[in-house]
Amino acid sequence: MGLRRCVLLVAVASAAASAWVGIARAGTALQPAPGSTTGVEPSFVVALDPQDTLAQVTVASSPAVSAAGTPAEPLGSCTPTTPGAEEGTFGCEPSAYSSTGSPTLAPGTYYWWLTFTPSGGTAQTIGPFSFGVAQATPPAGAYLVAPTDKSTVDATPKLTVHAPPGSGLHLFVASAPGGPAIASCAGTAGTIGDYTCQVGAGILQLGRTYTWGAVVTSGTSAFVYGPRAFTVGTTPPPTSKPTPKVHDVTFAPDLQSSAHYVGKSVKQTRLSAAAYGLSKELGAPKSIAVACWSEADWENISGENPESGYTILGFHIWSMPHWVDLSPSICRTFETLLYHRPKYANVVTANALDTLTHEMIHALGVHDEAQTECFAMQLSFVTGVQLGLPLAYAENLDRLSLRNYFSHPPNYVDTRDCREGGAWDLFRSKPSLPWHMTDV
Repeated sequence: MGLRRCVLLVAVASAAASAWVGIARAGTALQPAPGSTTGVEPSFVVALDPQDTLAQVTVASSPAVSAAGTPAEPLGSCTPTTPGAEEGTFGCEPSAYSSTGSPTLAPGTYYWWLTFTPSGGTAQTIGPFSFGVAQATPPAGAYLVAPTDKSTVDATPKLTVHAPPGSGLHLFVASAPGGPAIASCAGTAGTIGDYTCQVGAGILQLGRTYTWGAVVTSGTSAFVYGPRAFTVGTTPPPTSKPTPKVHDVTFAPDLQSSAHYVGKSVKQTRLSAAAYGLSKELGAPKSIAVACWSEADWENISGENPESGYTILGFHIWSMPHWVDLSPSICRTFETLLYHRPKYANVVTANALDTLTHEMIHALGVHDEAQTECFAMQLSFVTGVQLGLPLAYAENLDRLSLRNYFSHPPNYVDTRDCREGGAWDLFRSKPSLPWHMTDV
């Protein structure tokens, strides 16, 4: 379960930094330069003679040293053996720091030393040299999933982190907060979702408490999530409810049919029948299915027909000609209208009826939004009757759609053609809805 790591070596060539670097020579600490800022996984570069031995870089949280002259608060160390870009330079990176249990440092100020033994001489230590670690930007949508903090797990738990696509992942388990990893997994997220690390048998002991976390990296930014604690028990933790799968619009044909909408994505049979009934009344019968989507599904699919600055209430896409898609809010309003109908018509239920009619007009081949909305306002009473509403009640809802007209996006509104007697008036021979109530 180890993590293979690459060392990033930076050539020292800037004349402006000559006061610090100079010409590479034996026993010189080159990178990071004093007072410089690095990422969360800094590389350390030094200059050594071929005869120098026992070279070691030590990183600490403070410049304090012990009575023996060694760092008093060490966090990690590494041996500079990777050849650098300049002759005589070598680099390394600690495989893990005690402060994080991973190969990354939290944002802050740190100090490093170089210890080496020249040929025929005694060990020498140079430093400390200060450097800062920049604040890491958390990758959007990354978080720990399971095990939950202070939970009880079996001896081979699965560590799960949710991560965005392209992010680097390093999940780890430690015996104590800040301790070295005793088990870990590393990889890259291909798509947004959950990623797991299976802890193997024989690593964790019954009754012991451990900590776990994850390092999620995006580009040059990394963020440490956790640590969380868990205890290895005799029984597995309670099974949590599975996270509902989020669907896209192409899942519509697989939806279960129902005459009710209670929050779960369904093919709403009463709305589907009414939409088909409208098409028959117009002399253009077309089989249609109305999908009422859950909140999670709708958030995922509503971008199929974006209108910046406005809430998407429904849409029809030409790649699925026999489907109309409605938002949770519209479907909840229809549930009220169909099964708990208010005594008096109101603009909320009128808007739901208008939305279904609008999308059905699209399904019948009208593309222009303003023309579609104009036809929908004149015909929503037909949809209402198909839903089983009394004609007078349906006409009252149709009349109220005129109140909602100017709350639509600008490209839905055309007062020149959409008026009584205008180019889009479907009933020019008489006063008609939504501008006038008809004689009932």
